[in-house]
Amino acid sequence: MSQPAAFGRHDHGACVRDALASAEATCAARGAQLTPIRRRALEILLEGHAAMGAYDVLARLGAEGLGSQPPVAYRALNFLVEQGLAHRIEGLSAFVACARPGVPHAPSFLVCRR
Repeated sequence: MSQPAAFGRHDHGACVRDALASAEATCAARGAQLTPIRRRALEILLEGHAAMGAYDVLARLGAEGLGSQPPVAYRALNFLVEQGLAHRIEGLSAFVACARPGVPHAPSFLVCRR
């Protein structure tokens, strides 16, 4: 039996590149703008394949000179969720990049507290 793609080994650089290219194509097809801040917010989520709080994303954006006020991160993250490029994990008040953008699915998340 083959290992599920979500848990298999992969080329992380190619994974991020492919996800960003897919996000750009998706936004272009919908007439939505993947601005530099939105793109960078998605890159940040993709880098660790882990859920991150908006303030963690904001800290990274601020350190890179892309904005230091909370609305900057929240607007970018909400855009990504609206476009199906990220998911909000309510119980954690966190966001994670979508592993299957453009594919109909009902995501679920297992949250480990340890």
